Amino acid sequence: MGPEGGIEMIRLWPVCAFLIATAQPAAAFDRMLQGECQQSWERFNLLMNQGDTGDKRLTAPVSVTADGWCEVRGGTRGLENAQVDQAQWRAEDMGRFNRDGIPPLAVEVRITGLDPDEMQGGAPTNRPALTVEATLRQVPDAGQVIVERAAMFNDAGDILAVSGVFERLFLSSESMMQVSAGSAAFKAGLVQLVLTGEHENPFGFDVDVEMRGSADAQQRAAFDLISMLPAGVVSGAARAELSGFAGALPKPVGQLELSVFSERGLGIMQIAMASFLAAGGGPDASELDILLDGLTVDADWSPATGGSD
Repeated sequence: MGPEGGIEMIRLWPVCAFLIATAQPAAAFDRMLQGECQQSWERFNLLMNQGDTGDKRLTAPVSVTADGWCEVRGGTRGLENAQVDQAQWRAEDMGRFNRDGIPPLAVEVRITGLDPDEMQGGAPTNRPALTVEATLRQVPDAGQVIVERAAMFNDAGDILAVSGVFERLFLSSESMMQVSAGSAAFKAGLVQLVLTGEHENPFGFDVDVEMRGSADAQQRAAFDLISMLPAGVVSGAARAELSGFAGALPKPVGQLELSVFSERGLGIMQIAMASFLAAGGGPDASELDILLDGLTVDADWSPATGGSD
């Protein structure tokens, strides 16, 4: 971000204002109890493994930390092959989940020791382990689910953090969850990406525009993707910021901020169709116009070298 930094903040302000307007006082997380920790662990795993009561993960020892978090540790009984060091969680009104099978009013999770090589399924590298932290809550009366912050980071200083708001999503019962799932929509979000350049693809993502291979190949793939974004979605200034980031691949050093706002809300069907088209080789320009209708994306790339964008 050069001397026009104030302009960048003006571009980001609409999304910031929306997130601030929807924000509620921070959730008062309960101090977790041994019984509810054990029960939530078992219920979560039964949901994930489709009710397999023979899953050895159900036998994992669940403890409560000194500061009131539920905790399991990799390498312990039932988690001998887990690719994490530890997982911790706490919630506001965990009884909603344990008793009724519906999400608590708020939940906070942190996981340490994630291996980016395992996440990508690639060859071993020297990339450092990752930590993931996330705080989510719901505003039941408004039908909102708010990602206060979800972040992935490592000891090298690389950070990927997101926040966002989903609307028309009511989680008061299993039936309401099923009914509202089809009408749920993404409304607004912020993304922050901080890269030190010490490690290529530090988060282990394996995506269509892969952050690996020759620098020229990575840059061409990124530029092609940016060029396909409709003019109504990305302004000329934002496109220039994204191009600046793409030109720094494969090891950009600096901070990229993205703000995303959907005028009508980006529905589940649009998201599902985008995923389907991406799996088939990616959407063409006309399909992107339809899929991203009403969406605006702003960007700010600040290279750490201090040069202009």
